[in-house]
Amino acid sequence: MPRWTAPEYENPLAVVFVWVSTLLPWEVAYATLPGPGVSLFFVRWPFFQLRRLADLTSPASELTFALSLNAYQFQTGTTIYTGYLVWTVVSLASLCLLAFSLYFYVREDDVVARVDRPARPVGAALCCTGLGYLATGYAIYATGFAGLHVPVGALFQLLFGALLLTNDPA
Repeated sequence: MPRWTAPEYENPLAVVFVWVSTLLPWEVAYATLPGPGVSLFFVRWPFFQLRRLADLTSPASELTFALSLNAYQFQTGTTIYTGYLVWTVVSLASLCLLAFSLYFYVREDDVVARVDRPARPVGAALCCTGLGYLATGYAIYATGFAGLHVPVGALFQLLFGALLLTNDPA
């Protein structure tokens, strides 16, 4: 496969890809609940989620914020807790990748001296977290939260990882 970026830009792009993946929500989900006009809207980022519960028959609406660990603890005892557990584990992996990218940004020369083409392991890690978020979304969907699930950030992580892995060194 041909090189899609110059060698001097591969490492900075790896860092930017991790940062963009951290800022993008890995999933946006919408579902209607039993009852007239009640709906749930989720936006899930790697480390937290926003949830909006809306009742269209009244002006009542509830917006909540929760870290992934708190969301998992909230779902304990429900059918979808496995999905939230997977999300918590993948968010810890994303946190490690973010920490590495910050170190990589600050000390690029040290990382390059220790690892040959460090953008490749970053690409592999992005593919792993992207697949983890896809598995999380599937687990949540398959165990009881039906509705529309759009894995925005998960797909971008797979794309970014694939781009870093397929960049030809020649």
